[in-house]
Amino acid sequence: MTRMQHPRFNPVPLVWSLATVFATLLCSPVHAHAVPATATFAVTLPAQPLGTALNELARQGRFQLIAHPDLIAGKTAPTVSGTLTAHQALERLLAGSSLMASMEGGVVVIKAAPREVTRVLPTVTVTANALRETPTGQLAGYVARRSAAGSKTDTAIIDTPQSVSVVTNDELRHRQAETLTQALNYTPGFTGPPTSFGRTADRFRIRGMDVESATGGSMRDGLRLQSNSYDGTQEPFGLERVEVLRGAASVLYGQLSPGGVVNAVSKRPVKGGLREIGIQAGNHDRKQVTADLSGPVAGAGALDYRLTLLSRNSETAQDYINDDKLYIAPSLTWHAGEDTTLTLLSFYQKTRTRFPAPLPYQLVESVATGPVRIGRHDFIGEPGYDKMHGDMHAFGYELAHRFSDNVKLSHKLRYSESEVAWNYLQAQTSAAAIQAASRTGLLARQYSDRRERARNIASDTSVESTWDWLGMRHVLLAGVDAYRITYDSTNFRGNAPALDLLTRNHGQPVVVNRATSVDRGSRIRTLQKGIYLQDQISVDQHWTALLGARRDWATQDQTMHRNQATLDKDDAATTWRAGLVYKTDTGLAPYASYSESFFPVTAADAAGTAFKPTRGKQVEMGVRYQPEGSNMLLSAAVYDLTQTDVLKYDAAQDLYRQAGEVQSKGFELEAKAALSPAISLIASYAYTDARTTRSTIASEVGQRSEDTPFHQAALWLDTSFAALGLPKLKAGGGARYKGATQASGMTVAMPGYTLFDAMLSYRFSRYWELSANLNNLGDKKFVSCEYAICHYGDERRATATLTYQW
Repeated sequence: MTRMQHPRFNPVPLVWSLATVFATLLCSPVHAHAVPATATFAVTLPAQPLGTALNELARQGRFQLIAHPDLIAGKTAPTVSGTLTAHQALERLLAGSSLMASMEGGVVVIKAAPREVTRVLPTVTVTANALRETPTGQLAGYVARRSAAGSKTDTAIIDTPQSVSVVTNDELRHRQAETLTQALNYTPGFTGPPTSFGRTADRFRIRGMDVESATGGSMRDGLRLQSNSYDGTQEPFGLERVEVLRGAASVLYGQLSPGGVVNAVSKRPVKGGLREIGIQAGNHDRKQVTADLSGPVAGAGALDYRLTLLSRNSETAQDYINDDKLYIAPSLTWHAGEDTTLTLLSFYQKTRTRFPAPLPYQLVESVATGPVRIGRHDFIGEPGYDKMHGDMHAFGYELAHRFSDNVKLSHKLRYSESEVAWNYLQAQTSAAAIQAASRTGLLARQYSDRRERARNIASDTSVESTWDWLGMRHVLLAGVDAYRITYDSTNFRGNAPALDLLTRNHGQPVVVNRATSVDRGSRIRTLQKGIYLQDQISVDQHWTALLGARRDWATQDQTMHRNQATLDKDDAATTWRAGLVYKTDTGLAPYASYSESFFPVTAADAAGTAFKPTRGKQVEMGVRYQPEGSNMLLSAAVYDLTQTDVLKYDAAQDLYRQAGEVQSKGFELEAKAALSPAISLIASYAYTDARTTRSTIASEVGQRSEDTPFHQAALWLDTSFAALGLPKLKAGGGARYKGATQASGMTVAMPGYTLFDAMLSYRFSRYWELSANLNNLGDKKFVSCEYAICHYGDERRATATLTYQW
């Protein structure tokens, strides 16, 4: 293998541009969304505490307000409903409260009526988002202030000593993300596969490390959802937000890779009600219908429901591969008194598609040198044989009970089950087979015939207590979690008829040998359990320290179908975490942290001795900036992340050795901000140097991690045209740059590229909105490669969406 060189891309202009963006944000005044004086909208507010009602009205009307807590404390708002202006709704909410609302600088300010003013209260500026935000609730805009991903508690992101990014529902909607990879495309340090692959599996890399279902890093509502890479994908339309915790995090979540966690947060019942239906059409004959309905259950004042639906029928850019999906997610919240809530969460998902077989790099356009190549749209399988049919369902609950103002209980449990019938043909990858295909066009193929079924149950129970000692505020979290899985698979492989790439002679029969003696599948039973303890310590409103420890146990037994051979394995590990944050009065918050991870290895050596778990360690330092009352969050971080005891295959001895090490070093920048009432911004940059630093294979030392560029950047900006007299018109655009990558097994690097996205929407009334989205606006042709196999990148995708809200 030739020696890898850094790409010639010069990062200085890009870093300078992003630094300019950050500097501009630091100096930009914070504006609020103005409240139209005559615009009406549907208001649905039950009788409730005044503060809650004001927050919900601000959300429904999409404006901001300022209210001092002392003014609204203890006051109750009446029921308000109907099609009203913001001023009319406020008048009804504040009737009899001795309070009034006024417009000051485009922000609604709640103050005492003149005759009631007896003392001057200090001004406290709080946006509506900050007043109402929870880690699982609705949030307007792109800027999340709070998250549970980094602490398992409701914690401000600025108080979390580790990198956390949040993609809100507004961001998912505005960019019309159809896979988790698309949802996270503007997140620093994150890489994912093209959509052709992304619709079949949620597999990512964070800071150059694998993060997916099989490594424990793909989660739903803080619990592990799947056990295998291809159990199914998570539907973005069913999510309230997506959180990314970067770096080692086993103290919180147990057995997982050191790259981090992608946590999808389910949509839940909305207290104020929600009613929306939508239809979507797009290129490749895309047709989609959605519905999102929420409100109180009739006749049951303590119950709220939500029902989320999606049905899609679509072709794709690749011949013979469809993208059909049905997603149904009912949920119910029971408010069992002031101190107890129980939320039932469930979903059913059916997908019907075909697997995009990986292509040898010697046969793809822009890389191949031979006369015959596999084109961007070409399908190398058999339409009558290939299929990927998946069914997944899950049912669970979240119970929260407050014993007192200082002690809270949280208990989560979920059962999930998935079945996948998966047939596909792929190219044979021997040197002779690839050379023959490149020269003559005759592609030797093999079949992969798989059936997979997984049954999982996951739970997490914790007690959070808050107390003061020696002038310090402690938030102590103690918990136990467990994950049990039964995974059964059959896997048959064998030779299939060759495909003539010149004539495309599809229609050939595929004969599968399903004899037990050649079954590569197995039955795996796994039980993972852990106990954890964490203390968040606050001192004088400036210092916050975080200390955490965990003990994990993992047992696994595997039975091979072909010969009934068994492997039993037990692992245990202790992991640690520590962090420190200092918050200044100006909104700056530098931090430093140390964290660990571990993940059990399923393989064994030639003598049958099980390998020990891989371990990860991360040191991170960073700074965040979030001025009080602002609607922005700026973040910067540098890190050093190492994974040890990585398995490496020794071809000479035909066995694995646990003698590998992977190290990732880099820095990341991220900005999310509302620059004005009309303009919102997302910006990110990541420099990642991730590579193998130790291996039994000498040529691997120095090899860069798969699909991990040195430089990566993204910028999204959207604006309304209120200043031009068109407040209902909104436009947005984005650019995503991904630098050169170096796949193992290839002597040439894949060049970097930039993709452009665009969005345009117009709200005809309070009820109707039409939006259009274009991804890869210029239809840039690119190839994504890893381990010497490739997939073609996303082609231009165009959609038009019409929604009706009432």
